[in-house]
Amino acid sequence: MNTRDNILVLLYEKGELSKEEIADVLRQEVDEIEALLKGLEREGLVMQKEKGLIFKKKVYGLTPSGLEEAKKAKEDLENKANKLIQAIQNGDYSQIQSFENYIPLMLALSMIDMMMLQGLMFDMFQF
Repeated sequence: MNTRDNILVLLYEKGELSKEEIADVLRQEVDEIEALLKGLEREGLVMQKEKGLIFKKKVYGLTPSGLEEAKKAKEDLENKANKLIQAIQNGDYSQIQSFENYIPLMLALSMIDMMMLQGLMFDMFQF
């Protein structure tokens, strides 16, 4: 999985979002998200439209083919979340760094609990 897949999963779970909202959740630069969204549009996976009556803003949503790809990406993210939870519960901190790019999205979608991460930080830096 990569940021592109994370965008698809986020749109699948949250619905239409602006590029700024996507960047905020994924903790990425807006310019990077915008470039990825343009690529997803070219692939026919997302579409852009205007939302709002008075204050218009551009939002992105999934196309039917984007929906299919997002479902697969979500399953992959759920598997990664389960592996992360197991690694934390087993105290296997060597694996945890490989999940760092997915943690903001996992938190936003309630796939992992913030309290679990706080416990992890306490365990890792205990003197």
